Amino acid sequence: MSTSRRRTTPRAEQVQSNPKLTRSSQAVVWRPVVTAICLTVLAAVVSNTSQLSLAPVFGSIPSSINHKAAISSTFLTGAIARAFWKPERTTFLHYLPLWAACMPMVATGVVLLSESLGLIVGPMITGFLSCHTIVTVLSYVIAMNVEQIDLSKFFGASDMASVAISAGSLGLFVLLERKIGQYLPDIISLSQHLNPLNLQVVSSLALGAAMPQRQNLFYATVLVANLVALLAPQGSGPYSLAVANAGLGAQNWTLLARQWSNTGYISVLENTEQQYRVLRCDHSLLGGEWQLTPERRKQGWQVSEPIYAVFEMLEAVRLLKSDRPVPDKDAQALVIGLGIGTAPKALMSHGINATIIELDPIVHQYASIYFDLPQAHIAYLSNAIPWVQAQSKLAPRYDYILHDVFTGGAEPLALFTTSFLQNLRSLLSPNGIAAINYAGDLSLPLTSLVLNTIDLAFDRQCSAFRDQAPPPASQAYGPAEDFTNLVVFCRNTPGPIFFRQPREADLLRSQSRRQYLLPNPDLAVDFPLRSSSQSAEVLEDGDLGKWRAQQQESAARHWRIMRTVLPSRVWELY
Repeated sequence: MSTSRRRTTPRAEQVQSNPKLTRSSQAVVWRPVVTAICLTVLAAVVSNTSQLSLAPVFGSIPSSINHKAAISSTFLTGAIARAFWKPERTTFLHYLPLWAACMPMVATGVVLLSESLGLIVGPMITGFLSCHTIVTVLSYVIAMNVEQIDLSKFFGASDMASVAISAGSLGLFVLLERKIGQYLPDIISLSQHLNPLNLQVVSSLALGAAMPQRQNLFYATVLVANLVALLAPQGSGPYSLAVANAGLGAQNWTLLARQWSNTGYISVLENTEQQYRVLRCDHSLLGGEWQLTPERRKQGWQVSEPIYAVFEMLEAVRLLKSDRPVPDKDAQALVIGLGIGTAPKALMSHGINATIIELDPIVHQYASIYFDLPQAHIAYLSNAIPWVQAQSKLAPRYDYILHDVFTGGAEPLALFTTSFLQNLRSLLSPNGIAAINYAGDLSLPLTSLVLNTIDLAFDRQCSAFRDQAPPPASQAYGPAEDFTNLVVFCRNTPGPIFFRQPREADLLRSQSRRQYLLPNPDLAVDFPLRSSSQSAEVLEDGDLGKWRAQQQESAARHWRIMRTVLPSRVWELY
């Protein structure tokens, strides 16, 4: 009987006898997988840092419209391009790191045209240059790596394997892009150097290390990246602030402090000509004060004055007539949303014990340093929704609640739902009073819905006032636009909404409070749905998605208003 022996090649015999070569072969198999995953993470970081860099110029909500769908299409485009175009030489990949290193300065030049480009074309062009061009090429390189993985034993035909690879790559990118978008704001708030510009610089250097690279192009990438980090006005380099202030100085503005945080780009700016200071978050203002200069002292000023009347109106919770008024020294106040701290500072000046809930630690820090927020308060730097929900299970203890939140160019609707407002009301003492500030457009159904939700949450025991008269038709931004700040005063128990006349002590030596502290009856606003058949309609937790389009429209209208409050260059040279 003859026996047959399976013949092995010398290479196979060498591998079988040498475990080190086996491990080397495994490393070759896993290398494209690891490379593809790392590049996918990098693509997700590029997408999110680009979005963050657009927010100070275009607002976080307007700049994010359709971004998720667009970036997914961009990633898929790169994968499809690889499927149909496989040149022998991919020398164009050598230039991607240098392109990415140049993009922050190119984008800076583009955003200087934001006023003329507008809210649609502006984010499209800037996002295309700083994000989509890079992600498309990254997706192409990712496809080059994953096509080296043999999946035929799982899917049979090579076409099915290609489809599985493309779908898996896109799914991983979408997941990472979403998760990084959730955690990146908290990460960049840890240090002033963790800002979008520096992340873009680091991304370009990471591309230089990952891509096939010519030596001269690599050196050029490193040089450009370092120059951008040192000189770009949006960065944290040793010359960045000087460069930013050189541009702002032409507009009579000075940048005093800035840092990216978990709610966006936070900065303190001072107008050197008119002597007032503002706190900025992305493309909106959280508040500001006219400075107490020697010239103003001669005019009779005794304190710094707020630039917005709405924050003084919130203080009128103390003036609302109650069946059992509480002395200030015994009163407890809860403030949700700090801004520069105008209202809570006034409450503390009257001897009221204040508890402040503020999501952004940098806002609290800047309010203390640059706007003299007293230290005599309790501060919780956390999300108001879980905090209020947890506190609602305890005994009510607040005589006054001020609800004043604003972010992204629009009100966060989650803080105006029935469930949140009912939990908030449960924190009020029986004779407690709430003042809720809502910035929105009265011509939009969303504003009517929010007002109705507040009104019903407090059993129709509310009155609403706007902070200023409607603009004349000739000055309106559109045929029916009426964007304003509304302050809604609500009682916890039945009774009329009447305010006593302010006494001298209520004014805190402030001239503007003589005019704006007491809500103006002529600026009272009717609740649109009180007499309507839709009066039962309220904003529920599950309804937030269907109102996204109107929230985007409200943010766009707010953007146009902000461009009349500060010069465009101030918004652009952040």
